[in-house]
Amino acid sequence: MTDRTVRVGLVGCGVIARWQHIPALARISGAEIAAVCDKDPGLLATVGKKLRSVERYEDFGEMLSRAKLDVVDICTPPQTHAALGIQAAESGRHVLVEKPAALSLEEFDRLAEACQGHGVRLCEIENKMFEPVVRRALSEVKRGSIGSVTGVDIKVLLRRTAALAKDPSHWCHELPGGLLTETLPHPIYIIQAFLGAVEPVAVHVTRPDLHGHAGSYEIIVVLEGRRGVGVVAYSGSSPKDKVVIDVHGTRKSLRIDLWNSAVLEYRIGGAGRASRGLENLRQGLSLLACTASAVTEVATGRFRGGHLQVIDEFIQSVRNGTDSPVSVEQAREVIRVLESIAEMAAANRAATP
Repeated sequence: MTDRTVRVGLVGCGVIARWQHIPALARISGAEIAAVCDKDPGLLATVGKKLRSVERYEDFGEMLSRAKLDVVDICTPPQTHAALGIQAAESGRHVLVEKPAALSLEEFDRLAEACQGHGVRLCEIENKMFEPVVRRALSEVKRGSIGSVTGVDIKVLLRRTAALAKDPSHWCHELPGGLLTETLPHPIYIIQAFLGAVEPVAVHVTRPDLHGHAGSYEIIVVLEGRRGVGVVAYSGSSPKDKVVIDVHGTRKSLRIDLWNSAVLEYRIGGAGRASRGLENLRQGLSLLACTASAVTEVATGRFRGGHLQVIDEFIQSVRNGTDSPVSVEQAREVIRVLESIAEMAAANRAATP
């Protein structure tokens, strides 16, 4: 491993940068935020108060031409990702970009070709796949402890979706699939991780107008692959944030509770009262153990969430010359499936009287 410090230029000083990327980069050995960029002077000033020693730029091209950088970390709205990534690659900087990396396959392929042509790495942030509980479940699947995977169900309840839908000025309404494009990449890549290649076969959205500004926003997507079926149920009108992933196997099933950092097992058993009571006891003890472990890790500063883990692994790949933690092929598959889902939703909208 080289001892060289990787200098990062961050573009986009909004919520995801302030809550996730900046704290993550501050904890990563061998990484340094050297410059920040945002066209909004107010956001730039807010970040600058915490990062007093870094260079500040309102113009992205100026940052690329003046700042000494190894990596550009893109935290701007999705409709700008591909263009900024291409510009960064052409300047010889590695590209770390929030999901989705592009809005279409055509856009993504141009971004990937620019990175390859200029000899730089490209990594899409797929942070949920790097959460400790998801990695634990993937490890169990790889060992074969749950048998053959037959399906994955993901329930996503987020209050934030309603807030976005109600704000007509928010950038999400300018995306090809509206909120679909913003909300679905996470469950898509999680299902792909457990099932492999999948194709969307059904899409249902409660509002025929994908760009409508209603508070209630419900999405159901069915994806089919050779290993099984994946179902995504997304609600924007829930009073509580919650993400639950059920992975079904021929020997047992796993329930991944992302919000509570817990993994529960559902084994094959009888239908009698004693069997059900034992199952309840086992679930309760397992949840208690997971909670105690998570509290201890957070209290001692050892907890590593998905953003921290994937950003760290990308920084180390730049330092060591190793593969990106999220491959170009993997990121491209997310865009492909997402684009297909948006097209199916649009067709449903057109068919609705």
